[in-house]
Amino acid sequence: MMNYKFYILSCVLLGIQGCVTSTSSKVNLQDYLQQFIGQSAQQIQQNLDLKSLGYQVLDQPSITEKQLTYTILRPMNIPTPIVSNVDIGGNAIPLQLGNYSANSYDVNFNCKIIFNLNHQIAESIQYQGKAC
Repeated sequence: MMNYKFYILSCVLLGIQGCVTSTSSKVNLQDYLQQFIGQSAQQIQQNLDLKSLGYQVLDQPSITEKQLTYTILRPMNIPTPIVSNVDIGGNAIPLQLGNYSANSYDVNFNCKIIFNLNHQIAESIQYQGKAC
């Protein structure tokens, strides 16, 4: 029990998100998407629900003769701490000013899920982007 408390405390102090594992099982996206291979683009659009899996999806998917593309957005808040050096007796000591939430910027990474189509039937899936 003591090791568990130390682990949680370490995660909080280091600011690492996702240290504590959730008891709920998250669906593996790639495994989930495999069930759509062999289905028509229309069936995929009717049945694929990435929002219910907790993903933020960009509007409607785009479709061409050869591809059906979904875009998942992964917003991230990147902290940018402001550090100033304080001179104490000839030694410069870094001192953080402000908090991380006030000094940050938001970035939206995305992942494109591309169903490769042949005669409007999904034959394969490919992924593009830094958030895949």
